[in-house]
Amino acid sequence: MKNKLMKVSLLLFLMVLIAGKSLSQNQSVRIKAGHPRLILSGTDIELMRGNALSDIEPWKTAWKKLKGEIDGYADKKWKPNVYRGDASMSFYKAAIRDGSAARDLAIGYQITKDKRYAHKAIEIINEWSSPKNAPGTYFDPDKFYPNTGMLVSRGVFAFLYAYDLLCADNLIEKSKQIQFEAWLRILLPHIEEGVKRWVENDYFGKQYFQNHIVAEVVGLMSIGIILRDNELVNYVYDGETNPHNIKKVIEGIILMKGQPPYCGEPGSWPTQDGEIMDRYRHFALTHYGQTTKPNRALQYAGLSTNLLMIAAEMGRLNGLDLHHYVAPTGESIKLPLLFYADFYITKDASIKGGFYTGEDSWINYNDQSVFTLWEVGHARYPEEKIFNEVLRTNDRTAHNLHLLGPVILTHGRCIE
Repeated sequence: MKNKLMKVSLLLFLMVLIAGKSLSQNQSVRIKAGHPRLILSGTDIELMRGNALSDIEPWKTAWKKLKGEIDGYADKKWKPNVYRGDASMSFYKAAIRDGSAARDLAIGYQITKDKRYAHKAIEIINEWSSPKNAPGTYFDPDKFYPNTGMLVSRGVFAFLYAYDLLCADNLIEKSKQIQFEAWLRILLPHIEEGVKRWVENDYFGKQYFQNHIVAEVVGLMSIGIILRDNELVNYVYDGETNPHNIKKVIEGIILMKGQPPYCGEPGSWPTQDGEIMDRYRHFALTHYGQTTKPNRALQYAGLSTNLLMIAAEMGRLNGLDLHHYVAPTGESIKLPLLFYADFYITKDASIKGGFYTGEDSWINYNDQSVFTLWEVGHARYPEEKIFNEVLRTNDRTAHNLHLLGPVILTHGRCIE
């Protein structure tokens, strides 16, 4: 049940986390042997290349924009800014900057086959994974104690995406592949420790399902896929001893009509099908000595939905159809896309009962809460006409999507 800690032996759970993996009885995951295997398939890449070079809008403008950006990254004057300190938030900010550059360069390479882009992306990856004073070796637990698992999970993702696209063409030499994967094994325990901290602290105010939880799922799953660790990915997918496997997270973080929201949410606002538990970020609440800023429900609901979609995208290439998974109580990843679509069509946060009133300024404000999420949604659920409308009423070339980048190029499809 939502808002109740899963009846799981804490001791067993922590032992599993220390081990870093646990076999699912179903053993349903069989990670693809070759690359690409994280987000884009070979067929996806061919479609992306054809669209980008077609001279047809919106791909023409989107490619022109991306090319301008990656030409800047490929310039000798642009340098990665590797962070080797002990603050996980600083690691995250630097990793997002440089990982996003590497990802976009790798995407640009796959569109053009211009080795100049690939070489710069590889340079960035090699500097971040260098064993000499490796970034992420140690994070001070007194700094961002509840956040480190989430920050490492999101911070490393774009590097994984870039690495996968470059390995698809065998562009990274074996010794550097070994170096990169060794770096991932340095980062992995921080995510596992982050999960453990939330358990040990009763989820910092009984926040049993929210963006930190799903971010750590994405972190474990993405690293597991790149390392081809079937046991870890099985554990994350539907491990019976894992109270936050992705199936349980889908059920827990997505609300259905009449279900209780987060227990610390003030008032008695009714819940609706497809709302995200993070909606409580509409209010200023204090957890672990920190008071959150109010009026950010749409931002955080968008972030959690984005992370759910990323998990589903990773599953798609490895035999796991999370896009169409329906939990026993009716939750599915498509439901938040259906519920929140109207906010990005009308640009009015007061609709659908008024819970989100006052959040107009967060609609399309940053890459964590923009309409570009519906590019991915439209690609996976082409039958949903409202997704066409989200894209039609926004400038499809205006924003990238958090972690996935230029989704108009990687996932964009024609709209009716």
